[in-house]
Amino acid sequence: MFFTRSKVLTGLVTFSMAAAVLGAPVNAMGYSARLDAAADLNPITGNVITPENAQAELVADAVLSIVGPGQKIRAKKDSGEKKAVIDAATEKSSLKQEGKIELAVAAPNVYLNIHTDASLGSEVIGKLYSNDVAKILQDNGGDWVKIESGSLVGYVLGEYLVKGDEAALLSELVKKNVAVVDNSENEVKVHKNKSEKNVIMTVSQGEQIEVRENMEEDDGWIEVATENGKGYVKMEDVSVTDSYPVAETVEEQQERIENATVKDIADDAQKKADKASEVAEAAAQKAEEAASIFEDEDAEPTKAEEKAAETAQAVAEKAQTAADNTQVTADTAKEEMLSHGAETGQAVADFALQFVGNPYVWGGSSLTHGTDCSGFTMAVYSNFGVSLPHYDASQRGYGIGIDSLSDARPGDLICFYGHVGIYIGDGMMVHASNARDGIKVSRADYRAIAAIRRIFY
Repeated sequence: MFFTRSKVLTGLVTFSMAAAVLGAPVNAMGYSARLDAAADLNPITGNVITPENAQAELVADAVLSIVGPGQKIRAKKDSGEKKAVIDAATEKSSLKQEGKIELAVAAPNVYLNIHTDASLGSEVIGKLYSNDVAKILQDNGGDWVKIESGSLVGYVLGEYLVKGDEAALLSELVKKNVAVVDNSENEVKVHKNKSEKNVIMTVSQGEQIEVRENMEEDDGWIEVATENGKGYVKMEDVSVTDSYPVAETVEEQQERIENATVKDIADDAQKKADKASEVAEAAAQKAEEAASIFEDEDAEPTKAEEKAAETAQAVAEKAQTAADNTQVTADTAKEEMLSHGAETGQAVADFALQFVGNPYVWGGSSLTHGTDCSGFTMAVYSNFGVSLPHYDASQRGYGIGIDSLSDARPGDLICFYGHVGIYIGDGMMVHASNARDGIKVSRADYRAIAAIRRIFY
């Protein structure tokens, strides 16, 4: 899920150009005070404020706040005074710059490697996937950008990042509200209902749970989403904050893959694709809303409205590209899953055929000394790491259902009422039939089929 891999990026906020450049305004009636009237123009220097010249504009602002409006620095007569004022102004502007947070959103074709240094030859320490969010630490306009995302700090190729106003909007669309456990003394209980009863799970200090959209604060409970379904936690036990999808470390990736089946990997890829599709739909809605003002013939859109519409449209296009790319990845993972499942299913069938002719023993599960029908399938599948119950009716609840025999493939369970076998292809199956015939090959439809279950898929 989104929230299982997400880490809270503390202090990350979206911002307008003015807020990004200035932070809190100074008391003097200088540049900061007048910025409200001209949001992107420095009335002192006449310069348009950009990320590139923001530092210089801040120094000018800070100088005014120190010497006062209308005052001049006696540069020729007192260079020492000038230096002191400029030093103080530079320090003041640096403090403002420290409060500036600029976000970037990953927009790779598949994933974006995070390197220890600004070089493709340096060590890869993690990956950013589509719509993962990072904080920009250093961007000099070159090929490489230094970022922080989750627990990682490193360098990525800037061409695969969405930045500026587009990143500010896109990050709003991909974030989620989470409840972070801040009760350090005890585990926090998640309840099925708004009561002290029916605990469905517990979470520990620092863990986070996704907050559902219809959270309710007036009664002291917050509605959350868990792997066990909808639940409720007490407001006093958690803090609600924003959480963004962030980078995955190499170690996290290895652990995820090592502990996952091909189906797990395919399911995870599809969840990412579904989320990217949701973001794309939301971005398209934002773009439509921003463009609606142009539908009115009498409307006179401001430059800010025009800019907002352009940004929203660009974000919609990039979000759709991300959705398309993640779906391609999901489709590839699904194909690999199906291919792997088919190969393993064939291996199951081939393995089972080795025991044709061995005896049938009611209640047995020995492939060589005697087994019944469900003992046979149980014993065969145990050699492939699958634990099935020794009961044919229970085995019908495993794997996924296949609609018809024409769709079956080797390794599928052919389930009857009171019997079970393993499909081997061409309409045939192998099964522990009865005490007279033992383990044998028969037509798979020799009697009415109750279900077909695919274990490897």
